[in-house]
Amino acid sequence: MIFIRLIKKIFASIWKDCTPLQAALITSILIVILIVLAFSLVQVIVPFTYIAI
Repeated sequence: MIFIRLIKKIFASIWKDCTPLQAALITSILIVILIVLAFSLVQVIVPFTYIAI
């Protein structure tokens, strides 16, 4: 839950302190990074759980 709160604060801070175009660009880059991070995590976790079974 702390991680989710941190992400929400980061997005709120970006939208408060930047112009709308900059905020949209930074937000889209962060969302892409989070999606890649989640996909990479799944690719690492799934083989180890399959080996453990």
